[in-house]
Amino acid sequence: MFKKVINGRTATDLIVYLGIPLLIWNTCREWLGDYPAMLISTVPGILYTLFTFFRDKQYSVTGLFILTTMIIGSIMDIYSKTAHQMLWNNVYLNIGLTIFWFFTMLIKRPMAMYFFIDYAYLHGVEKEHTRKLYREMPFFRYFMLLTAYLALQDLSDVILRVWLIGVYDVAGFNTIKVITQIWGTSTTVLFVYFIILIVKKLQEHGKKSSEEKSQQ
Repeated sequence: MFKKVINGRTATDLIVYLGIPLLIWNTCREWLGDYPAMLISTVPGILYTLFTFFRDKQYSVTGLFILTTMIIGSIMDIYSKTAHQMLWNNVYLNIGLTIFWFFTMLIKRPMAMYFFIDYAYLHGVEKEHTRKLYREMPFFRYFMLLTAYLALQDLSDVILRVWLIGVYDVAGFNTIKVITQIWGTSTTVLFVYFIILIVKKLQEHGKKSSEEKSQQ
């Protein structure tokens, strides 16, 4: 069941964030120009993100984080004025995110922990309970490592984009889009795998706690 959800979401993401933008870019570039075509190609992803936000009522730390990063990225794109600058926006945004992930680790508030708190709440577990549980070892260490992975994921994206822009620039938008999307999807799949491992650990902990209470 979980694999089906992941596969379905991945397929939808590839269509919305890769397929449709490339279609818009390749059909509109000649008569609109580079910057307008590239800017319009971001609209499907924005609309899809907004749709899922309100459809799933993601009024949580996770949902607001996704919405905030999208708004920041959109504002940067609108004020870019050139297609070349738009290519660099994702670099700057991911640098900012990398710093943000490390900052949450530095202050002992790993962002991944709050993502899990929201996830558990959607499944009926009160936030006050998970806030206390997730600060215990070894779970807190898991969330620190998971947040570190997010930082390294964005940092790797920065390095990849800088290299691709240097090689292809605006003329190679198709290539840049495909390579970065494939890389992003691959690292996200690995991230989901780590999430599954942590969920199993949490389930084992819950089962063990239940058994200990029943024996008392």
